[in-house]
Amino acid sequence: MTRPKAVAGAILIVTIVLLSQWVPPAKGEFEFQTTYRINLHKDSSATWIVELSTPLSPEDLGDFEEFKNNADDDTMLSSFTSTINSIVNTASSITGRPMKAENFTLKIYTTGIVRQRGVIEYRFTWVNFSLKTPSTIEIGDIFEGGFYLFLNETLEINYSELVDDYFLKLISPRPSSEEVSRVFWIGKMDFSDGEPNLLFQSRIINVSFSLGSTRVEEGSSVSIYGSINPPIPNLIVQIVYRNPENLETVREVTVGSDGAFSDTYSVGVAGEWSVCLRLPTGSQYKFSQTPQPLQFSVYEKSGSETPPTMLNPLTILLIIMVVFLLLLALLLLYRSRRRTLLHPLTDKRMLSDEDLIIRILKDTGGRLTQTQIKEATGFSKSKTSMVLNELQKRGLIRKIKRGREYIVELV
Repeated sequence: MTRPKAVAGAILIVTIVLLSQWVPPAKGEFEFQTTYRINLHKDSSATWIVELSTPLSPEDLGDFEEFKNNADDDTMLSSFTSTINSIVNTASSITGRPMKAENFTLKIYTTGIVRQRGVIEYRFTWVNFSLKTPSTIEIGDIFEGGFYLFLNETLEINYSELVDDYFLKLISPRPSSEEVSRVFWIGKMDFSDGEPNLLFQSRIINVSFSLGSTRVEEGSSVSIYGSINPPIPNLIVQIVYRNPENLETVREVTVGSDGAFSDTYSVGVAGEWSVCLRLPTGSQYKFSQTPQPLQFSVYEKSGSETPPTMLNPLTILLIIMVVFLLLLALLLLYRSRRRTLLHPLTDKRMLSDEDLIIRILKDTGGRLTQTQIKEATGFSKSKTSMVLNELQKRGLIRKIKRGREYIVELV
């Protein structure tokens, strides 16, 4: 037997050697079916269960109970322990990883009610069974030379303990069947070198991000820079921008091969903004910690500057008169409009906030500025904005941006 085949060959003969000791004497032989169960753990160890089971007829039940009562458990467990220790030591030498087998147990029992089975179960812990890195857990390197299943033998690998922090990324060969967090191979089957091979990728990723600037002019762009560790090329990250009116804009970016990502977004509303990160629904990954939102301010766009010009006194007097007349006209218009708004609403306390605003709009031709609505209702600026946003969501009004003001009109 060559060195690479040592582990595979040793595991192959475990059942043959131990079956010769387990067949009950005297009243006939039992046909045992072997199942290997490997339960993987996060610390890279694995619990191995070697189970031999046989169906029991009513006549067989007494023979199996006699075998169970007369079995030399100590001798059987000692023989199994010696064989497994030899296998683990060989695997350690081949892989270069320190390994050991511990916590050996033996149970002989019957199970089932209608269809009873006799079971001989060996269990042990294989320390350092999996190859663990900061971002992966992989099994397969101990199977140098592959693995072998006789006809109707079963190999089951259970990775339910890993699913919170890892997902199954690769598996070879294709299993005979799958269940939630478990895969099965049924013999007769001869595995290739290094198989079965399962690679689990960590779901946990660390993320950091920053703003190019915390103060941006209205209408210009803000830049976001971030990185994912470990790098996950082509991973989708969502960048969520929240404007002063609490409305979200979600943009998706792709992570590069070095783990970096970035985005540039044009901000069109002055005020306090925030930006945060999240992963798309259904992503196989999750952040190690929820990223805290970053804040930035958008200030109003300044007017363009023109060279100063010299005005003659007559022009200055004319400008003053025009300004005065405009102010007087606006004052009269404001008072007239205010009387129009307030006169029919003496019973506004009897209306809900939404109904009050709808009534005001209907009574004034269906179109007002947000400031006029605030003054007519007596609401605060924030309450006015909140009620209008709710009406807009319900499709009763629409808001149209005009300079620094919103025009509100009935739909």
